[in-house]
Amino acid sequence: MTNIYVNLNVPRGEVDPKIFGHFCEHAFGNIYGGYYDPGNPNADADGFRLDVIEALKEVAPTIMRYPGGNFVSNYHWEDGIGPKENRKKVFEYAWLTEESNQFGTADFIELCRRVGAEPLICVNMGTGTIEEAMHWIEYCNGTGDTYYANLRRSHGYEEPFGVKYWGLGNESYGPWQMNNYTAEEYADKAFQFAKALKWVDPTIKLVACGYEQITDWNVTVVKKLWQMIDYISAHHYSCVWGPFNQENYLETMCIGDYMEKLHKMTCSAITAGMNDTASSIKVAWDEWNFNGWALENAEDDKAYTLQNALVTALILNMFIRNGETIGMANYSTFVNITGALSVTEQGIVRRAQFPVFELLRHQTGKQIYQADVVGESYSVKLPQSQKIGREKISIDLLELFSGNDGDNHRSSYVDAAVTGDEDGTIYVSLVNKHPEEDMEVSLHFFWEKEVTSLEGYTIYAEEIDAANTADQPDTIKVQKLDSAATKENRCDIVLKKHSINVLKFKK
Repeated sequence: MTNIYVNLNVPRGEVDPKIFGHFCEHAFGNIYGGYYDPGNPNADADGFRLDVIEALKEVAPTIMRYPGGNFVSNYHWEDGIGPKENRKKVFEYAWLTEESNQFGTADFIELCRRVGAEPLICVNMGTGTIEEAMHWIEYCNGTGDTYYANLRRSHGYEEPFGVKYWGLGNESYGPWQMNNYTAEEYADKAFQFAKALKWVDPTIKLVACGYEQITDWNVTVVKKLWQMIDYISAHHYSCVWGPFNQENYLETMCIGDYMEKLHKMTCSAITAGMNDTASSIKVAWDEWNFNGWALENAEDDKAYTLQNALVTALILNMFIRNGETIGMANYSTFVNITGALSVTEQGIVRRAQFPVFELLRHQTGKQIYQADVVGESYSVKLPQSQKIGREKISIDLLELFSGNDGDNHRSSYVDAAVTGDEDGTIYVSLVNKHPEEDMEVSLHFFWEKEVTSLEGYTIYAEEIDAANTADQPDTIKVQKLDSAATKENRCDIVLKKHSINVLKFKK
């Protein structure tokens, strides 16, 4: 039996809806052949894949990050504007490909507008200049009678794009990046970029490049930039580019716990860098995924199983629980590569992760409530001395994570996040991690009046390795649950093995 104690008396923070964001990059069929595929029967006159757009609307992304990623560190935005027949094809240094520049700034803004997402643009701090970045903001947001504002108008966009969120480079600590830096070098350069960009538009919000695994990097960056920035980034790919073994199921069920540890380390670095106990700077998990992009069978939809969906739900629950300090998150990527939506010339497949975003995006409230889980747990031995990033740096990532139990980490079989809306609706997101057993759960609500049950939803398949494919597209999907009765502010329910669940109540 697992007991979950929920205090509904005082919300302890708010969920920023920008945690339900996504990421797009000029790489491996994400944009070309993904969002944008001129000539395809499913594309419109502007080249956008209508089936992809409609699927994206189902998960209602709140923010989209562009154009990278590694790609941005040698991207020159003026190559991707104006008449498409005049755009030059260039050698692309991040992924060693040819870039046609047929998809550029205005196309990205159009994509965001079609799906209702805020744009987040990352500037080139690798081969780019401060002036180039300033011109990009002027092109997007300028309202005056200046060259780049008028250039936008000449391209058919009279009104400014109003891009509020801007990123200061990408993974600048990494040797896989075009022109990587030490923390001090990055902080000095980012400071110069930040002040110049805010000269162009003082209303913008800036995301600094953080390093969630090294607190020294973040302390150095925050010390220099704290008056300039609104967010500091954190990236995580659990397997392939990360320390976890996908073949060890229970180990992967600890990924949300591990990311929560990294998140708290990042928050500590922010307050240390500010030399204060409070901070308005939030963490932007602006790249995250269960798998790194170098997954051997990345194009095989069968590789994206219920296990992947469970980890995705655990990570989103972690973001929800830490909503006071997380300002945005961007799933990397949503389309193709290791994303939630597989796109081919013939059509699309909503992979196992897709219904997780569909469910939690629409069944998460604004206010966060404390939920304490007491019940059966398990212990797992975690790996040490794993390669991270692009197999360039070796660090004992999990040394601190193992706690006081030697090399083992203990985790509850049931994971919970509880939110609510002002109308009194309560959303309880529950994940049963157990590979073989259903779990009996009792929810105890602390509230002065009676809490009543409304409805429930589940994502479940009998086998952990179940997947959605073109032949079987609905093996993993959101299903309705029978409502669970409440009595004296207690609700008893049995969660199926390896399942994702959301229960709705009214207080």
